[in-house]
Amino acid sequence: MKRNIIPQEHLSTMSYLWREYARAPRALAFRARTPNEFRAWRDALRGKLIELLGGFPSERCDLAPRVVEVVEEKEYRREKVIFYSEPEVAIPCYVLIPRKVALPYRAVIALHGHGTDGTRLMLGLARNAKERASMRAGKWDFARQLARRGFIVFAPAQRALGERVEKNRAYQAKSGRNKKSCTITTLASFMLGRTMAGMRVWDVMRTIDYLRTRAEPIAEKIGCMGWSGGGTTTLYASALDERISAVVLESAFCTYRASILSIEHCADNYIPGILRYAEASDIAGLIAPRPVLIESGTQDHIFPIAGVKQAYDELARVYAVLHRSDHLDADFFSGEHRVGGRKAFAWLARWLK
Repeated sequence: MKRNIIPQEHLSTMSYLWREYARAPRALAFRARTPNEFRAWRDALRGKLIELLGGFPSERCDLAPRVVEVVEEKEYRREKVIFYSEPEVAIPCYVLIPRKVALPYRAVIALHGHGTDGTRLMLGLARNAKERASMRAGKWDFARQLARRGFIVFAPAQRALGERVEKNRAYQAKSGRNKKSCTITTLASFMLGRTMAGMRVWDVMRTIDYLRTRAEPIAEKIGCMGWSGGGTTTLYASALDERISAVVLESAFCTYRASILSIEHCADNYIPGILRYAEASDIAGLIAPRPVLIESGTQDHIFPIAGVKQAYDELARVYAVLHRSDHLDADFFSGEHRVGGRKAFAWLARWLK
C-alpha cells in the first residue's frame, strides 16, 4: 500500500501566503481606461489607503517652530528647526538655503533612508575618511547636492530613526538600536490601528505646512526625493498630498510581491491588508499625472530589479491612459542599494520651473 506523500510546500506558511497573494482580488487595482475612470479609481483608492495607513489627525496643531542651530556653509546656510507635527510630537528638520540663486526658491523635501545616522549623512556630515568615502560611493549626501544645485531643501528626521530613535534600553537590540526602535514602535502602532508609514506621511504633510510659513519666497511647486525607507515615505506622501508636484523614488520602488512579501524588511515597511486592495504600482499611480522618476540599482538585493521593472511597466499604463507618458521616467543603474542620482537633479529642475 502506497503512503500518501505530502508536498513540502503544503507545510510551508510562506508558500501558503504566496498562493493567497495570487488569489487576492486586489479590489482597487488600476483598471481604468479613460481619464474619468482614473479619477474615480484614484478617489476610491486614496480613501482606502488613508484607512490602511491608520488615518491622520482630524486637526492640525500649531507648528510652533523655532530655530535651534544655524551653520554657514560656503554654498548655503543650514538651519536646524524644531516644529510640531502633533501635540507633543516634535520634528527636527534641517533647512538648506542656497546662496546666489534666482528667486523664488525651488523647494525639495528630502527624506533619508532607514539608518541610525538619519539626516546626518544626507547633509554631508561624515565623521571620518572611511565614512566620507562610503557617503560618496552611495551618494548619501543628496540633500547637500540638492542645495548645491540651487534648491532650498527641507530634510525632516523620520520617526523612530536617527535623532528620533527610541532611547529606552529595552528597545535597543544587540544588532543595533535603530532596528529595535523601528520594530517596537511599528508593532505598537499596529496594536493601536496605526502604522509607522502613516505617521511618517503625516510628518511630511506638516513639513509642507511649515515650508509655507517661511519668510523666503518659495515657488508653488514642491519636489520630494527620498531613498530607501525615505523613498517609501515619499511614495505614500506623494500619493496622498497633491501639493507635491514632482517625485523622485531612489531604490524604493518594486512590486510588493518581489520585495516586501519575499524578503525580510523592517516592520515599518508593512501595511496590514494592503494587498487585498492594491499593489505598489497602484499606489504610485495615485501620483499621476504628476512627474515621477524611478531610480534603482540592477544589483539591489532589497528591491530586485525584475520586480522594479514589472512595477514600472504597470505604472506606465496609468500614465498612458492619462496621455502623460512623458511625465514618467526611470534610470536602472549598475549598482546595489544606494542613491542613483544620474537623472534626479535634472528631473527636479525640469519639473519645478
